[in-house]
Amino acid sequence: MASSVNFSGIGSNIDFNLIRDAILSDRMQPVTQLQNRSASLGTRSSALKQLNGLLASLTSASTALTDTNLGTGRSSTSSDSAIVTATTTTAATPGSINLNVLRLASTLTQASTSLPSTSAGIIAGGATTATFELRKGGAPTGTAITIDGANNSLTGLRDAINNAGAGVTASIVDIGGDGTQNQLVLTSTATGAAGRVELVETTATGTAAALNLRSLNPPGAVADFSALDAQLMINGLTITRSTNTISDALSGVTFNLNKVGLAEIHVTPASDIADDLQTFVDAYNRVQSFIDTQYKQDSDGKATGVLAGDSTLRLVQRQLRDAVNSLSNANGGTLTSLADLGISKNENDDLTLDTATLTTKLQNNLSDVKSLLFGSSGNKGIFNNLTTSFSGLSDDVTGVVQTAINGYQSSIKTLSASIADQTQRINALKNSLTIQFAKVDAAISLINGQGTTLTSIIDSLKPRTT
Repeated sequence: MASSVNFSGIGSNIDFNLIRDAILSDRMQPVTQLQNRSASLGTRSSALKQLNGLLASLTSASTALTDTNLGTGRSSTSSDSAIVTATTTTAATPGSINLNVLRLASTLTQASTSLPSTSAGIIAGGATTATFELRKGGAPTGTAITIDGANNSLTGLRDAINNAGAGVTASIVDIGGDGTQNQLVLTSTATGAAGRVELVETTATGTAAALNLRSLNPPGAVADFSALDAQLMINGLTITRSTNTISDALSGVTFNLNKVGLAEIHVTPASDIADDLQTFVDAYNRVQSFIDTQYKQDSDGKATGVLAGDSTLRLVQRQLRDAVNSLSNANGGTLTSLADLGISKNENDDLTLDTATLTTKLQNNLSDVKSLLFGSSGNKGIFNNLTTSFSGLSDDVTGVVQTAINGYQSSIKTLSASIADQTQRINALKNSLTIQFAKVDAAISLINGQGTTLTSIIDSLKPRTT
């Protein structure tokens, strides 16, 4: 706290402020040194936190490669997706599938004879009521509809069919455009012979016969509607299905037919292993890049990074190098190192992934790849060991880097307490010096005043000269 006592130095002609501040400046040097030390530790702590974040990402990437579900997925590609595409599950067998799409599944479309009016009665034989059923896939029964005095018209029949919700839509087409050639058109909503819906009269009025519904698709069909089914050849075997989405022909594979033609489906192991390995490589290289930055030299050849001489950084660097160079000789498979997967170091100590090598291993030695990653038959894989090693560095409670961070934070706390204590004592000294120098200034001023008075008295006693 600043003193309320001040002095001007006017009485003594001495600048006590200058003297006091010089004393305080000398006493502040140790405090300044402590402040600089605290700032340096804070900078190192922040850098270690950044390093620990990168190491945590590396640990997560390594942990992902211990997932025993890796390599069980499947992916597929089509030589011509305009003709057919495919989706796969883990049950699919890797390999190539030759397809020849001969026919797509389609919906049944029927049209009635032309009627001169949409509002005139359609019930035949003088009857007042006619009943029908909308039967799906040739079933013996279906959804019932009734035509009577309330809806005895082509429009009434159309609306009754649409309101039934039986898997068929009805519309009226004006063939000539003059309102005299109206045809009822029925279109099934589901594809294939099994999805077709037909209008069958269940009374004997002859109304259905008068409407004379005929098949437009397939043209002229009366009893055989098999042409509505999709037809394709799978590796030379011909199959038919009622839809263009076929999931029951090959285990784990669903075909989506788009048009007639030849195509090939390639089923391969899913790319999750390759993707996760690339993620691991990228995470490792980010850590390596951070380390390289710390050792980057200035024009005088001096490292510029705040952690260049830090023992924790050297430990991390050594353990990373040892980890990626380690061998896994007892994982249950024939592969033993990251190099067997196409992972190697370049001249900058960054990791690189040879995708061609990895693809070959995935296609020809998938079980050995999985054994190397996470082990088999009770054995551990290389990434089980890497994860343990990286976790020992990055754990946010017990990890090597966090321990170093905690040490820096503890030192900063101790320094802060010392700085506060010394600053308080210096402030107290400032107050004390201010009071003391004020008294000295006042005393000297008093003495100077007394000296002036004495001089005047002496001068008055001197004899006068004439």
